[in-house]
Amino acid sequence: MAVDEGGHILFQGQSGAANLVSTPDIRLRNNLAHATEGCPRADYVCGCFAGLISDETRRRGEDHLRNLFPHAKVRAEPDYVAALYAAPPETDVCVIAGTGSLVCSAGPAGIVKSGGRGYLLGDFGSGFQFGRDALLRYLDEPNKVSPTLRQAVVDLFRADDEASIVAAVYKSPTPAGVLGKLAKTLGTDARDGEKYALASIERNLGHLVNVVQRHVERHIPRSERLGVSLAGGVWKAAAIFRERFAELIVEAFPDREVTVSRITRPPLQGAVELAKEISTIGH
Repeated sequence: MAVDEGGHILFQGQSGAANLVSTPDIRLRNNLAHATEGCPRADYVCGCFAGLISDETRRRGEDHLRNLFPHAKVRAEPDYVAALYAAPPETDVCVIAGTGSLVCSAGPAGIVKSGGRGYLLGDFGSGFQFGRDALLRYLDEPNKVSPTLRQAVVDLFRADDEASIVAAVYKSPTPAGVLGKLAKTLGTDARDGEKYALASIERNLGHLVNVVQRHVERHIPRSERLGVSLAGGVWKAAAIFRERFAELIVEAFPDREVTVSRITRPPLQGAVELAKEISTIGH
């Protein structure tokens, strides 16, 4: 997204993944080039990347941006920072659950995060975790699954047999993203009372609430109120995810007045705010 000084949108583009850790470099460069094709010359550019986990990946992200916008001042930040910047001002902690998940907040020491770690080592309450549970249910009990789950699996993999489905998952360059597409179906099954889906929600959201608890204890000053903002596709996939998480987080902080709400601005707007900061902070 490109905007002028008045905030008017001049350009929008989109493309595929640009994860600084997991996306092959040539694909990443091509995707960024495609997303910005036709964009006017920019003065300040911020790219918020998945996989920005170190100084080295930050430098790589900035190098990609300089190649695309050689006349601009650039900065690279983790993708979750954009979501936090898009959250309302009363936010104490932002809980992001898309394909992956993490918890973040801003404080005197800057922006801090908890959780994440990718689908192999964490991402509790993520679309991947819910989608994996849905697919495992199908593979374990193919004759007992709901028609909704059966149709979703067939539509996603163009197959209904285990061998073809398993092969498709492991051949995919982004298996977490593929499985994350079944999260909405698990939410539908949970709404309809499917026990496996209800158990998945309790387990995964319970783990995510634990991450929030640890984060708050370490990074959020003690107060009577706790503002929790939700960002990411899981919270939009089905109401039951939001509703049950809100119940669990309120139970986890019985001595605080907890408010839970979804962010109303897209994270891309947060990235725009970060780009605007470059002129004021000399980044």
